[in-house]
Amino acid sequence: MTMRFAFALLCAGSVAAQQQRFPQLKLEDTTPEQRPVAERMMKETRVGLGGPWNVMLRSPAMAVSLVDLYKYFRWNSALPSRIVELGILTTAREREAPYEWYIHYPLALKEGIAVETLAAIRDGKRPASAKSDETAAYDLAVELLRTYDVTDPVFKAAKTAFGEKGVVDLNALVGTYAAIGGLLNMSEVRGPEGQGPGFLPKRKRVN
Repeated sequence: MTMRFAFALLCAGSVAAQQQRFPQLKLEDTTPEQRPVAERMMKETRVGLGGPWNVMLRSPAMAVSLVDLYKYFRWNSALPSRIVELGILTTAREREAPYEWYIHYPLALKEGIAVETLAAIRDGKRPASAKSDETAAYDLAVELLRTYDVTDPVFKAAKTAFGEKGVVDLNALVGTYAAIGGLLNMSEVRGPEGQGPGFLPKRKRVN
């Protein structure tokens, strides 16, 4: 683990501890129903009981399913890890989930996504210089998140890049991280404030 990433996780945990809507739970605070899933979170997630996992503990049976999905996308998905991270960051941008962006930006760099590609996604723009499979994933994610549907050309490009299983996984990835981003924003877990590519600014909206 790099010093930069270790520092990111430390900051992420401290931010989660500051939230007010869902005060940060420690393992010793959990109920008998929450304890097993809390122990899983501490072993299997990058931020332990921080971030969205603290919120999910309020509905432990639901949380088990999201932990399972998290593990699936991290270790067992038909998608390359690089595409998983790109899908997560595209979802974070479209759902304006800065904590999600802050945690996954260094992971995307580690997986080999170009800085220029991530800069375009951060600005809400189609990454013109991205690899073809990255563009296919971006287009599908954006159509799902903006129009709630997928056009034939976008579907065909994604299916060519990832196959049928990969397209289904990508759709589920976007839905899962849209839900996680919603939990984070509802809970006011925004991540640390700062400037630069690792921080997600609010996008100006035109009414």
